Amino acid sequence: MSKQERQQTLDFASVIASAVHDMKNSLTLLLDTLDDTAGEPGIAGKPLQEKLLQAQHEGKRLNRNLIQLLALYRMERAQMFVNISENYVAELLEDVAMDNRQLLSARNIKLEIDCPEDLVGYFDRELVTGILNTIINNSYRYTRDTIRLSGENREGYLGIHVEDNGPGYPEKMLHASGSTGSGVNFQTGSTGLGLYFAAQVAQMHRNGKRHGHTQTDNKGIDGGGRFSLYLP
Repeated sequence: MSKQERQQTLDFASVIASAVHDMKNSLTLLLDTLDDTAGEPGIAGKPLQEKLLQAQHEGKRLNRNLIQLLALYRMERAQMFVNISENYVAELLEDVAMDNRQLLSARNIKLEIDCPEDLVGYFDRELVTGILNTIINNSYRYTRDTIRLSGENREGYLGIHVEDNGPGYPEKMLHASGSTGSGVNFQTGSTGLGLYFAAQVAQMHRNGKRHGHTQTDNKGIDGGGRFSLYLP
């Protein structure tokens, strides 16, 4: 590839990144409007509110995908860094639960938290929050009626888990830490972007020679899917 061709490729990638950023900003404004409308007292508990919450859910899913694409673009160009801080994991999980509870309640999905109050971790809170919201979004689509968030210390790593009581992950998506091998599923519309992004963010968290990783298995509630994020 010539220098001119490489420059054209880079310019096109920059245009795409700029367009994605613009779409994300527009979508954020739309989501704010949906949030205000769904919270109006006159429609609380009515079918219209459920439809608005569903639209909000799909909008947030699209917004997270755009954010992840932008982040991966910056990672590839070494323009993205983790902002490590001390965090109480139980507090983080409660904040994530609060962000998702209204939508889950509309479908009668229970959201449980199992985490020691004094469990502390060192990680980029914003990035980890984004990962958990993405995985909860996936569990929302497949769980029967329960999602559980939990945290623990395991073999020198902080483990944060999202599990449900749905049918579980398909075989090709199990144990695929950092892999894009699961590919696109045209029946479900799954691209594997969320899991790939989670694995890349995990690997950016380092402590000496150790780095974070992710894992998927079917050891969740009643054999449902379980996503695990391990950070050093």
